[in-house]
Amino acid sequence: MKSDELYKHLKFTTDFSVDDWNELISLKFRPYFRNDKIFNSNKEVLRTEIINYVKFSENPDLLNLFDWTFLIFKECFERDEQLAIKHLSDSFYEISGTDLKWMTNAIIQPNPTDFSERDKMSYYFKVIDEILEGVFKPRFRMFDNFINYYTKGTYYDNSKIDFGQIIQKFPVNESVSAALFLKDPYFSITTNQWRNISAHKTFSIVKDSIKIEYGKKNIKTLNISFEQLKLILDWTQDIYRVIRLSEVLINLNYTKEVVENLGGTDKMKLRFESVLMHLINNIQIVGFQFVSTIEQENTFILRLKKKTNADLKDSVIHSSQFLERIASAIYDDEFTRDKFTDVQVQVIDDKNEKFASAAVKISSAMSKLEKKINLDEYLQCIDYEINNFA
Repeated sequence: MKSDELYKHLKFTTDFSVDDWNELISLKFRPYFRNDKIFNSNKEVLRTEIINYVKFSENPDLLNLFDWTFLIFKECFERDEQLAIKHLSDSFYEISGTDLKWMTNAIIQPNPTDFSERDKMSYYFKVIDEILEGVFKPRFRMFDNFINYYTKGTYYDNSKIDFGQIIQKFPVNESVSAALFLKDPYFSITTNQWRNISAHKTFSIVKDSIKIEYGKKNIKTLNISFEQLKLILDWTQDIYRVIRLSEVLINLNYTKEVVENLGGTDKMKLRFESVLMHLINNIQIVGFQFVSTIEQENTFILRLKKKTNADLKDSVIHSSQFLERIASAIYDDEFTRDKFTDVQVQVIDDKNEKFASAAVKISSAMSKLEKKINLDEYLQCIDYEINNFA
């Protein structure tokens, strides 16, 4: 999937104002934050995370799982904040990497609607493996450490413990609450076994069904339908969204402390596209509509529709405020840093006849962010133009 297709999943609407979005995230997310200051400082991120929340919140079982997971983390922090911060910090870089993997997988995935039914099922198994092994397992491993402290009073090193053992040795008295993390809700096959089935390809696809085999000593077999495999895929996506968002919220609550514990570095290893997705979502909330991204020689271009009830000039002046953020996102990703020297925002009119643009060198934007130049000096570096389409 191309990155532009991902950005277009961030639906544009004029029905919700910035105040409406802020009211929504306040209603849904404020209870998960320690105080108003921390909550307010994270509003921009939360306007994107609310989209992830909505994807599972209408399912009572998933919402209960989310609340329970967050409360486990919260209780651990309340018992011994410094110890919890240490263990959150120890997992910081690995957990940050899961979002990078998630975004990478989303970008490179093909469109399964073009596949035959057999190829589509093989593709589903591939995605299940990528979710459970690549992104769910690291996050669940961290959660397992906290649940161990919650139930036994100690953290432990589970970095070398097999995924299956972590699932099997999960505290019995909490296994009901964690059931959706531990096994699927349809066949009660454990999460690690679905990973094994997908990774080791112990399945065979016939015309109307799929035969799966799982287990080590006592091999079990099961025939499932194509529709049931899709349900399993949906379940893996749901439990990942739940555990991810609960961990994102606990991290946002203690970002300052974790950064200090790590020695002052606050740079998560995020793909440029991940940061751009957050930015585009917030750009659309303030009234611009995403159109496309363009790579033109050494310039990265973000193209937008002008704001409703605003002229082209006012819109492009407003949009120029995004240049610093785009430049910073490019610079912070080592894979894009040397690819572009300039960033540009283009704003097109309603008739697609004219466009206005604001452009700046990435080096100038970074100088502004690093306070090497002041605002007036930075504004002198921005080039504005209004053009007709050829």
